[in-house]
Amino acid sequence: MNALSVLTGEAPGAVDDQLRDSKPLPPIPSVLDVGVPSALARRRPDIRQSEASLHAATAGVGVAVAQFYPDISLTGDIGMRALDASYLTNWASHFYSAGPAISLPIFSGGRLTANLTLARAEQQAAVLNYRATVLNALREVEDALVAYRTDRVARDLLQDALNSAQVTWELSQNQYDHGLTSYISVLDAERTVLSDRQALVQSNVQLVNDIVAIYRALGGGWEQTLEQLPAPDVSTSPPPMPAALDRLADPRP
Repeated sequence: MNALSVLTGEAPGAVDDQLRDSKPLPPIPSVLDVGVPSALARRRPDIRQSEASLHAATAGVGVAVAQFYPDISLTGDIGMRALDASYLTNWASHFYSAGPAISLPIFSGGRLTANLTLARAEQQAAVLNYRATVLNALREVEDALVAYRTDRVARDLLQDALNSAQVTWELSQNQYDHGLTSYISVLDAERTVLSDRQALVQSNVQLVNDIVAIYRALGGGWEQTLEQLPAPDVSTSPPPMPAALDRLADPRP
């Protein structure tokens, strides 16, 4: 609870009242809004950090190229100089100078070339890191979706098994009431029902954890407005990889 308080920007203990009492599991949405790759890149902090590093490395290449050109600037000075304070108001005590300043990188060719090579290498590394970050994000989304789909199928099978065990228990109880079987059969059927119920609860908890993993991979939040519908509709196809990254990651000069 303290970790959640700090995560939301509050002091420890701020969410204790909300989390102290037990509450039912959140409803499991039947439709998960995966979105498009551009939204994924805008929401995930690791992709945004990697993208910012790529922009910085690209700007560093521009700075390294600019150092090869002459630097022209205009400078000027103005002031007053006198041996006596009474002469400070005299125009003859004023002095000024103005003129251009030119810097030519004549004897720094090797250093500038090395700086440019280093800047381009850093840009290449930033491109590869950005591409790897995007691919890792797509993998996390795909893994989370596959886990959710698999656990959702398992939960549906457990629900069917519980329904069958419930019918078996009712039939056993009816047979016992009519003297056709012993109470041991009723207890065995009831034990199966309780075991299936416990497994179904655990499966629902796992589904909620899977949805949290999906929203975490997507960089999004919990959608409480989605209603629980009977048939799930989950898109498990990964977003396409931007082709521009493949061109940027080309190691050829």
